[in-house]
Amino acid sequence: MDSFIIMYFALNLLILSGYSVLIIIFYKKRKGLINDYKQLLILKEWYEKVSEEANHSYIIESVEKRGHEVINQLNKLNDNFIEIQEKQKKLQEEQQKLHSNLLEEHKLLNQYFENYT
Repeated sequence: MDSFIIMYFALNLLILSGYSVLIIIFYKKRKGLINDYKQLLILKEWYEKVSEEANHSYIIESVEKRGHEVINQLNKLNDNFIEIQEKQKKLQEEQQKLHSNLLEEHKLLNQYFENYT
């Protein structure tokens, strides 16, 4: 009976030691998994930051491209406006000449009719 009790306690001690070893192994694995999870969170934050920066970079490039397009359109409009102003100036000069010629003809007609009468 004494050997049975000794065997019983030895078996319990062996089982308890096995559980203790398993608990230690699981605890170390748990710590490893927690560290891996923290690393994953860091990588996730880094990925989100890189994605956000890439998105900002894309937006900035798009805005810059659109800005250059608008500037080019404004330059073309400015060139067209300058051409229109030059044409308007020429037309005003032509109109002024025509008006002067008309006044001259009117004066000549008046002189003619005065002399005729």
